[in-house]
Amino acid sequence: MKAAVKAIKFFEKFADKGLRGKITQKFFSGLLKLIKPRGKLILKDLARVYPESSEKWRKEIRSKVYENLSWTLVETLVLQRDNSQAFDWIKSVKNAEMINDLIAKKQGALFLTAHFGNWELEGSWTAQNALKHGHKLHVIFQDIHDPDINNYILETRKRGGMFMLDKNFSVMKIAHMLKNGAHIALLNDVSGKSELRVPFMGIEATNMPGAALMAMLTGVPVIPACIYRNAPFEHEIEFFEPLKFPQAKDREERLRLITLEMNKAVEKFIRRRPELWFWLHNRWKN
Repeated sequence: MKAAVKAIKFFEKFADKGLRGKITQKFFSGLLKLIKPRGKLILKDLARVYPESSEKWRKEIRSKVYENLSWTLVETLVLQRDNSQAFDWIKSVKNAEMINDLIAKKQGALFLTAHFGNWELEGSWTAQNALKHGHKLHVIFQDIHDPDINNYILETRKRGGMFMLDKNFSVMKIAHMLKNGAHIALLNDVSGKSELRVPFMGIEATNMPGAALMAMLTGVPVIPACIYRNAPFEHEIEFFEPLKFPQAKDREERLRLITLEMNKAVEKFIRRRPELWFWLHNRWKN
C-alpha cells in the first residue's frame, strides 16, 4: 500500500494544530463515518458487552470511536514534526512519580496498555520521559499485514523514542531484560492464536499468554496504563498501581488467573470511556 503511505506523508506535511489540522480531521472523520469500517462488528460487540444499551447509544459510541481515531491520526501526524510536543499535549500524569522512582531504583517494570485514546501519544510521552531520566522504554510490536504501513508505524515510534521488540522476540530474553531493570510495554487488548481462554469485558475470548508468562517468570511490577482524551491535543495519562495476582500451584491455572487480572485492569479504563477504545478489532472472533 505504497499509495496509502504517500497519502499519509502528504497529510503529515499538511496537518497542524490549527485550521489545517481541523480540516484534516474532518476529512478523516467524514471518510470513516461514510465507509463505516467494521461498523456492524462494532454495533454487535457493543450490544454483547452492554446488553442493556439502546441501538441509539451504540451508534453514538461508534460515531465517537471514529472521531477519536481521526483525531488520533491527526495528532500522530503533527507529532512527527517534533515529538517533544508530547510534553505539551499531556496536561497531567497520574502516578508519574511512581514510574520515575522505579527508574531511579533501576527496577524493571511491565506496562500494560491498550488501543485506547491516542495510544501512540501515550507511548511517545512515556518513552521520552524515560529518556529524560536516563532510561529506555521498549515496546513489543506486532507486525501488521501491509509492510509499507508497518514500516511507517515503526518509524514513527522510533522517532518518539521507543525501542521496538518484535512480538516473536524470545520471552526468556524479555524476562532477562525485565530482571535487569528494563521497562517494557505492550498493547494487551488483542486476541491471540492460543488455547488460553478467559473473559474479556465479560465475554470469553482467546488471549496472548506472553504478558502473563513474563509476569510469572520475573515478578516485576505489572503496571496498567492508559491515556484519556479531554480535547484535541489535550490528554491525561494514568499509571495504575501494580497488579496483585492470585496464587495457584498449577502453572496453567496461575497463567489463566494472571491473564484474567490483566484483562480486568484493561477493562477498567475501557468501561470508563468506551468511545476511546478501538472497537474495530475483532476481539471475540473465536
